[in-house]
Amino acid sequence: MTTKVLLASADERTLERLSQVLAEADAIELVQVVREAANVEDALTRHPDVDVLVVDELIDSGRGLGVARTVGAANPLLGIVMLVDQAGPEQFAAAMESGARSVLSRTSSLAEVVSRLESVAHWVGAARSAVSADARSGRAGRVVAVAGAKGGVGASAVALLMAQSLVSSRTVGLVDFDLQSGDLAAYLGVHTRRSVVDLVDIAGEMTGRILRETSYDVPGGIRLLSAPNDGERGEEMTARAARSVVNALRYQYEVSIIDVGSHLTEATAAVLEEADVAVLVVTPDLPALRAARRTLAMWERLVVRQRSAVRVLLNRQHRRNEVTESLAAKIVESRVDATVPDGGSPFESAMNTASVAAASGPAHTAAAKFAAAVVGPVDDGPVDAVEEAYAEVAGRGRRRARGNDAGQSAVELPVAFAVALMVLLLAGQGLVWGTGYLLARNAAHEGARTVGLQAWGPSTPGAARADALDELSGRWRSAATVDVSPSDVTVHVVAPTVVPGVRLTSSVSAPVQREH
Repeated sequence: MTTKVLLASADERTLERLSQVLAEADAIELVQVVREAANVEDALTRHPDVDVLVVDELIDSGRGLGVARTVGAANPLLGIVMLVDQAGPEQFAAAMESGARSVLSRTSSLAEVVSRLESVAHWVGAARSAVSADARSGRAGRVVAVAGAKGGVGASAVALLMAQSLVSSRTVGLVDFDLQSGDLAAYLGVHTRRSVVDLVDIAGEMTGRILRETSYDVPGGIRLLSAPNDGERGEEMTARAARSVVNALRYQYEVSIIDVGSHLTEATAAVLEEADVAVLVVTPDLPALRAARRTLAMWERLVVRQRSAVRVLLNRQHRRNEVTESLAAKIVESRVDATVPDGGSPFESAMNTASVAAASGPAHTAAAKFAAAVVGPVDDGPVDAVEEAYAEVAGRGRRRARGNDAGQSAVELPVAFAVALMVLLLAGQGLVWGTGYLLARNAAHEGARTVGLQAWGPSTPGAARADALDELSGRWRSAATVDVSPSDVTVHVVAPTVVPGVRLTSSVSAPVQREH
């Protein structure tokens, strides 16, 4: 496996020497050289598969440690190596505080460079595997995008009813991505100042805390991330920022309902691509049905979403309508997955008084059934992702063991099996501990950031402790402790062990950086 490296340095001699050294390494590929700190994020965007970033401490007028800290916060699964004049204990400690994984001196030999970079790359691979397994285990929340075939078909109302029906059993986020004319805030009677567009400039640093600060609590349990009050600001949203918002929502809420409106842009196309489920809302009238057919065809042509991967919902259906469900399916040229009946004057009154989330009726019941079918059953606590990955590796090891050397003696086989099992146990335990260290580091930095943003007072330790613990979940959070002082924040995370009586603790301290 090739380790992909990005080198950031403004010194030509350093660039020339390291480029020559890396060219001699068989398993290392230098994908790009960056001479300015401002271009590092762009390079990472162009090369998302980079494993290791080597940062010269002299870049950006000697602020290389700050560059490493900023990039590491935005890309926690990227391995960062600091390039220094002399690799001593002080330099190593400073690099660790900035989020780097290792240190290289400018005069390092080829063998040393390869060893350090491959070691960091192995850590990156283990961390990314753990995160991927976490997503496969079902912990990543479901994202449902709701679009309208044309304006006025009730896509926003359907999105709201779906979100309202799920809050009793899940954490739910409702996002108004109809950036020019979205009005979910008015439907809920909420006055907003912040909107989803405010996340564009910090798309690379998206965290759960930022989402909480930008969204609003709505009576009933929904968390609303609204559209901008000024529709022209919708042009600020980019496809990259939209993807960052969707990915952040997955790990903040168990279910996220996103209303993308009826107008297709690069940003809404990105949301439709990233969503787990896409719903197209249509009403039983010919203009809306023809618009739905054109929309599905356009999504296919632009490779946004295949027709078969879109759920069509017939809204405001009534038995007196001339257009039946079967006729609607023929016109749209796609199966109608569900219908929501016309709520009549009671529903219209609830919409006008911003009380639709608290009301009830046949439309609410139908939307709730559809939402339950789309989202699926509640997950009753998945197995820890790292343990799943370890169990999968252990299972493969056992299958390989059964197929090897069937004719060996009965004495050699148990010994070989015991040695292999011990190696697997140690490897799995090391992976679990490394994951705990990564989580503790992120939590410590979040707590230190909270302390640095406000004057020290009686409430500061509690706020910092809460923000730090918000970065943890499940068994990591329940066994974690946080120590807060005016100068630093220390997080202690207890890693699960396979050996009874053994306690592995990952403790990470983050210094408080006061912002003036």
